[in-house]
Amino acid sequence: MLVLCPQGVHITRRRGVYHYRRRLPGRARGEVMLSLRTRRYREAEHRAGLVDEAFGSAWERAVAAGMSDADIKRVLRQYLQDALAEDMRERLATSPGRPVYPSGWDGEVEPAHHDREMITEGMALAEEALAERDFARVADTVGALMATHDLREEVRPLLSLGVLQANVQMYRELEKRITGRALELVESEPPAPLPPPLAPAEPLAAPEAAVPAKPKVSELVEPYFNRRETLDRTTHQVMNQERGTVTRFMEVCGDRPVDAYHRGDISSFLDTLRRLPATYGKSPKDKDRSLVDIIAEAHAKGAERLTDKTVKRHLSALSQFFQFAVDLGHLANSAKGDLVENHRFRVDRSARKQRDAWTSEELARLFTSPVWTGCHPVRRAEAGPEIIRDARFWLPLLALFHGARLEEFADLYRRDIGCDEGVWFVRITETEGRRLKTANAERVVPLHPEVIRLGFLDHVRTTAPNPGDPLFPDLEPQGKDRKRGPRITRWFVEYRKAIGIYREGVGMHAFRHTVRTRLSNRIRDVQQERHVDFMLGHGRGGSEGRERYDKGPGLKATAETLALLQYPELDLAHLYTRQREGVAA
Repeated sequence: MLVLCPQGVHITRRRGVYHYRRRLPGRARGEVMLSLRTRRYREAEHRAGLVDEAFGSAWERAVAAGMSDADIKRVLRQYLQDALAEDMRERLATSPGRPVYPSGWDGEVEPAHHDREMITEGMALAEEALAERDFARVADTVGALMATHDLREEVRPLLSLGVLQANVQMYRELEKRITGRALELVESEPPAPLPPPLAPAEPLAAPEAAVPAKPKVSELVEPYFNRRETLDRTTHQVMNQERGTVTRFMEVCGDRPVDAYHRGDISSFLDTLRRLPATYGKSPKDKDRSLVDIIAEAHAKGAERLTDKTVKRHLSALSQFFQFAVDLGHLANSAKGDLVENHRFRVDRSARKQRDAWTSEELARLFTSPVWTGCHPVRRAEAGPEIIRDARFWLPLLALFHGARLEEFADLYRRDIGCDEGVWFVRITETEGRRLKTANAERVVPLHPEVIRLGFLDHVRTTAPNPGDPLFPDLEPQGKDRKRGPRITRWFVEYRKAIGIYREGVGMHAFRHTVRTRLSNRIRDVQQERHVDFMLGHGRGGSEGRERYDKGPGLKATAETLALLQYPELDLAHLYTRQREGVAA
């Protein structure tokens, strides 16, 4: 949508980016519009002034040379038609699977890449040349046009500007051509003219009520996220990610009625995401930059691009949004399936290799580091006289012996610890202020005997004497979701770097893989496998009866399976405490 900016006569805003827009002077019909490639008004005002000055002088020279607007438009129209015709000839003559280089191609895409990537890059280069009025880039083309049409030198600047605009238009048409949106080969015959209407023999019935237009995507955004928060109870972190996906989709494909998109739009959006740098979204500044600018910078730096795993996550978010439109009756379920189902993605690594586990050497080095052998009271990575039994001490140990997700243990309260027939347990359940990742995450798991020997129950008794007391009060909740875990995540990265054992992808979550691997090597039957799945909060699949009525294995049997988890490379005996009496169940 274009938004006129009253401060500048020739400045408009389109999806947050300022554009230069000016009608052709005099009796000329049509207008000139080009992106100023900025979201800051003052910068747009400066650039628009430069463009306006260049446009005015070029137009005056063209008029002085006796060149009418119709003449210039005729030359440019013929140039665009010739370029598109040449592309079609090349497309028909080129072997299937080989790329077709657009007219005037000066990009850097190698022949192994397909047409869509080449056209996307070419469009970015053409838009950049237009925004910067890079007349040198089209000097040869303009010279040939002037010679062919016997034009005077005075019209060169205006013709150069027109060729830059025509190049952008050419790439837009090529994009439609390869995604099936151009109907030049399958265009139907025009309908035959209708016969003149007959005079009615009797009064006509009242016309039917007009069918209301389907809402645009932007009109459904807030209702959708209101449902995500109130009904789905989605975390603010996830909703922020999904909101970014929908916003960027509108930037790439436009803000249209929800039933006006087709599968090619989704494919174009996914291909645009694939060209973003791997660091996209990690900087708050990305929100204020256009995708064109981010991709151009990534191309210039040769940056690593988003993985298909991340692109697939964006498609999943978009699919949920369109499902909301289906639920409201604005989109047919079959149409939603045509849009988002069965898109192909590259699988770079097997599921087993996507996350790593801790090695025995890394575990030994970690748990003989200062936090667990004696540290400085402030600088925990430095050796010192104190062992501080707070969240930084306990959460890595709890993850090591239970494999729970970080937030599941970071947000525990005294009421979550109990004892049943001599077996101490942790109750992981969803409450008003706590949201679990999946339905299977709600469970009761036993405490590992080694954790009890290390004095965890003493920690519970002294730190959280009341049911509503948090076990780790040193972790202040933060963000809209009031999570405690992110503080530990950031600290654990810096701590591992400080003690020299940092390895990408091996952090708190990697303990889950370590626990799963160690227990899988020790268990011997199907029931023990069931125990492990239950303790880790994994679903086992199967029939509805199993999902609905299986409330989990017995606590004692699960505790016996958990006791099989051992780490012979670790000696934590110096941390054992004599368990005090009187810890209430």
